[in-house]
Amino acid sequence: MPSRTLSALALLFFLSFSASAQNTLQDPSSYLGYELGSKFSRHADVVGYFEHVAESSDRVQIEHYGKTNEGRPLMVAFVSSPENMTRLDEIRNDNLRLAGLEDGKLKGDPPTIVWLSYNVHGNESNSTEASMSTLFALVNPGAESSAWLENTVVVLDPAINPDGRDRYANWYNMMVGMEMNVSKDAVEHAEPWPGGRTNHYYFDLNRDWSWQTQVETRQRMQLYKKWMPHVHVDFHEQGINSPYYFAPAAEPVHENVTAWQRELEEIIGRNNARHFDREGWLYFTKQSFDILYPGYGDSYPMFNGAVGMTYEQAGGGGAGLGVLTVEGDTLTLLDRLTHHTAAGLSTIEATSLHQEKVVSEFRTYFEQAISNPPGQHKAYVIHKDSPGDRVAALTAHLDDLGLDYGRATSGSRVQGLNYRTSATGRFQVQEGDLVIPASQPRAVLANVLFSPQTAMTDSLTYDITAWALPWVYDVNALASNQDVEFGPWSTTKAESKNHAEAPYAYVSSWDDAGDAAFLSALLKAGFKVRFASKPFSLHGSQFAAGSLIITRTNNEKKGASLHTELAELAGTYNQVVTGLATGFVDSGSDLGSSDVRFLDAPRVAMPFGAGTSSSAVGQVWHWFDQIIDYPLTRFPVERFSSLELDKYDVLVLPTAATPILNEAGLKKLSSWIRSGGRLVATGSGASALAGKTGFDLTMKPSKKVPDTTAVAVARNKRYEDRSRDRAPSSNPGAIYRVDVDSSHPLGFGFGDTSFVLRMGSTKPAIMKGSNSWNVGVVTDGGRVSGHTGFKAEQQIEESLAFGEQSIGSGSVIYLMDNPLYRGFWTSGRMLFANAVFFVGQ
Repeated sequence: MPSRTLSALALLFFLSFSASAQNTLQDPSSYLGYELGSKFSRHADVVGYFEHVAESSDRVQIEHYGKTNEGRPLMVAFVSSPENMTRLDEIRNDNLRLAGLEDGKLKGDPPTIVWLSYNVHGNESNSTEASMSTLFALVNPGAESSAWLENTVVVLDPAINPDGRDRYANWYNMMVGMEMNVSKDAVEHAEPWPGGRTNHYYFDLNRDWSWQTQVETRQRMQLYKKWMPHVHVDFHEQGINSPYYFAPAAEPVHENVTAWQRELEEIIGRNNARHFDREGWLYFTKQSFDILYPGYGDSYPMFNGAVGMTYEQAGGGGAGLGVLTVEGDTLTLLDRLTHHTAAGLSTIEATSLHQEKVVSEFRTYFEQAISNPPGQHKAYVIHKDSPGDRVAALTAHLDDLGLDYGRATSGSRVQGLNYRTSATGRFQVQEGDLVIPASQPRAVLANVLFSPQTAMTDSLTYDITAWALPWVYDVNALASNQDVEFGPWSTTKAESKNHAEAPYAYVSSWDDAGDAAFLSALLKAGFKVRFASKPFSLHGSQFAAGSLIITRTNNEKKGASLHTELAELAGTYNQVVTGLATGFVDSGSDLGSSDVRFLDAPRVAMPFGAGTSSSAVGQVWHWFDQIIDYPLTRFPVERFSSLELDKYDVLVLPTAATPILNEAGLKKLSSWIRSGGRLVATGSGASALAGKTGFDLTMKPSKKVPDTTAVAVARNKRYEDRSRDRAPSSNPGAIYRVDVDSSHPLGFGFGDTSFVLRMGSTKPAIMKGSNSWNVGVVTDGGRVSGHTGFKAEQQIEESLAFGEQSIGSGSVIYLMDNPLYRGFWTSGRMLFANAVFFVGQ
């Protein structure tokens, strides 16, 4: 085999290439009009350069796969030998055949596929610059990289998060002077709120791979599923004083990561080390960055048959064009992009050198997925008695993930685990239940996302430790130890029905987060809406508390269009709307009763800007803007003192904001609540109210937990174990069962139990006042999945999950665990909707 080694420090992209490059091809500096690394490139210029290279080279094709929220293009470049470029579709289809995702025989010798993703965090901005130098290094026919491309297709995504990157780059380019200032005190190193890390809605796209809540992720993952690469690298930056990081990853590594995946990590890591050693660049491996949480750009590819890796270069938003490190050296943008370029090219080189083994093991991975899927469970069953909208939302998610599912063809008894009760035993599967088989090409992904427990080799992990989808969607489900027969899944369109030609009223259920979008549409269309505060029955049907009711009375302005307009909206939102012939119910309260309450369309506001958590306010903004399409007024937090609060019915406080929680702010807030305002406080915004005058929320007193290791601790305590000493009190993120008072408006749509994702940032609290309702309380022994230190767990048990306190004519709604966390905790959306629309009405 011919030598395919990487050139030294020049790294290919600094070489002239003039003798062998195509005449029209320009290097990045020539095209951009400035030396690469001397300023931050705008996204439009990066796209322009990629398109220029594609027009000038027979080794590159561009595919635009979507747009961001702000309209910036999302694109990838496919790079390979001219011969491979002529058969890209064949290569892609053959690769899917290797994975069992497409039928037929291989048409050729499949090359390896290496996918390099840059700038998922917008202010970790050197990687987009590195993508241009990497592209140029690959396309020159005379470069050593030509040999790699004979058996490798490289996919380059120059910016996963263009909105965040341009937010950072445009700000920095405005701040920097004629010369960069390397002092950390300089304004150019003090990035303002919200920073460029996140996307338009301030979501961290590197936590979204499995959940696909964001438009960038959804569009990218459609393309990813079509290609299923063998190697994926996610380029990042870390603190300015940290050496370069590349794989192998740290523990805990998920048990479903195969021995071959770990071996290839080692092979690539050692190849990276060889090149870094040659240049004397510092680096580290096997620390800090684990492979457990499935939402990352390294873990998600791992669970889809690839070797996924994170590469971390010193820098980030505080580095700018150059910054002075603790060692007294100047870290420049050119240094940073040089290291990322070297690591990217080294990865391609190592993968190419092991092409036959990489392709063979990729095929084996998916063959094993079908013949010997991981885990003890053979199928995951979602009972058909679960709310239909929740099941529909889950199946849509499964489609996005590419997971197989179907409908149970007959009833049977199986041994397994009930997610709602955590009981093991024999359970009934009914014909029509939703079945997700363990045996399927993406069996590992199914096991990771549905397994009730995640095995952990180390409790010190980088992220949350529980995420099983049956709890996320709050459905009735079981994990079966036996196979369950199933057939094709058929989606049934919701069908409304009328019990009279001209119904007295119409009713729609309230049991899923999607119902809030329907309610929003009704209110925006001018419908007058009521809701049932208690269950009732009529015409042989049961209607739960929270059911939406539209009466002819008060909707007279709609006239003859009432029925048709309502039917159109119901069809759009896939809602079942039942026309009732009378307001005289069979059981419960009649429709004219005070128990059927008029729903005033709330005017909602939220503090926004410096002093708030960008992720917390972004999640609320996204919910109103993208999930339910309902107006939300975001006001600058520093203007709270002059804000006319009486213009609003609901104030959302998703994070502790000083101008609101100082003495003057609390006085103004309390007065507004007493006069009828509703405060919805979530996460740290709720915890911050504990102990404040007039608020019933109090922190739980600490329990004295017996510590068997207390003897001689002072003498035996080791400095190197200081991180582990905090483990008993830590809670990186676990799922807990909650007892729910479903008669309270905050509990509408839930059963007697539900589940919350509790993290260490949540302070265990409770309410004891006579005007307070602890609507959702974590049960004793309530942890159902994930890891929590034993001291933290005893504090969490029997603490408040969500509740309401009445103050004068208004109320405070405490949602202790952020119900909109990362946008993926779907059952939390309904809880948040209850707080905004129902409580206090």
